[in-house]
Amino acid sequence: MKHSQASALPILLAALLLGTFAMGVHAAGPEKDTGLYAGGAIGRSSFSLSSSNSVPLPWGGEKNSKAGTAYKLYGGYRLTENFGVEAGYARLGRVSQWTSAYGVFTQQSGSGQAFYAAATARLPLGDAFAINGRLGISRGRISGNDNAVAGSQRFSGSSTGVMAGFGAEYRVTQNLAITADYDYFGKLSKQAKGGMLTVGLKASF
Repeated sequence: MKHSQASALPILLAALLLGTFAMGVHAAGPEKDTGLYAGGAIGRSSFSLSSSNSVPLPWGGEKNSKAGTAYKLYGGYRLTENFGVEAGYARLGRVSQWTSAYGVFTQQSGSGQAFYAAATARLPLGDAFAINGRLGISRGRISGNDNAVAGSQRFSGSSTGVMAGFGAEYRVTQNLAITADYDYFGKLSKQAKGGMLTVGLKASF
């Protein structure tokens, strides 16, 4: 993901939160769609790695990997029809990149994950369809075997930062919805950032 796009995500989510708040303040009638929910989703991750450490692909070498199969599990509570809180775990899959370690080409590889907690905003568009947003904090990590690489070049490690997400849901029954989301977790380590695009199911209780 380009840096400008990543930087704009928190601004877009803040605008969604404020817009939904304005609508919620003027809404009439009893509250609905409140309470607990839980969900799971699967999709594709995307990583952004520091380009200063990368080297051209060696002849016959395995290609770099900056995307993988990803999934997330999460749960939350809607305080009102428009606002709530959510926490979850995301597994971002494998990432790899060739680098030069002490003059020798080597391929770093690892897997990404993130835990997050966020405030949520939801805007119903009719009885079945709604758009949503999340803005909070994420604790990310890249786990890998890159001991042969100098510490300043390793993309394994952990980091805490701002996470942002947005998506849509379509209710197929009173308590079950199909979801489509994009979540950006910011820095997973000093050298790596990550996000994921997923589809899934969400159950309300």
